Amino acid sequence: MGFRDVQAFNLSLLAKQAWRFIHKTHSLFYKVYKSRYFPNCSFMDAELGINPSYVWRSLLAARDVIIEGSKWKVGDGRSIGVLTHIWLSHKLIFLGEQQPGLMVKDLIDSNTMQWDREKIFDLFAHRRRMEILSIPLQQNIAVGMQ
Repeated sequence: MGFRDVQAFNLSLLAKQAWRFIHKTHSLFYKVYKSRYFPNCSFMDAELGINPSYVWRSLLAARDVIIEGSKWKVGDGRSIGVLTHIWLSHKLIFLGEQQPGLMVKDLIDSNTMQWDREKIFDLFAHRRRMEILSIPLQQNIAVGMQ
């Protein structure tokens, strides 16, 4: 068929299936795998587990492709940990001491729903500041929803 890299092609097809797994949570395929492999968490937080099938291992490999190529949609920032989630293209560089419990919502001015420039300039190095400030925030997000 002329595929140059069969493994990459296979991984891209698996990533498409994993994407469906993330978004089509009402399918029978999703429900069966959820009950077997990740009953108490989401697909994105699932672990390999005990005695996984070949398909499950493949889906987790594809999930890694999705994670690497995805970018967070910030919304109101309540569910994104500054240090615990990959929401920027590079690792954050703090000017001072890292703040482990810091959430992205803490970097947003709750009155204007804009980035809190002063706080961002106080916490982060120049390149990370510019990357954060270049992320558009949605103006029509209700508090508590994303």
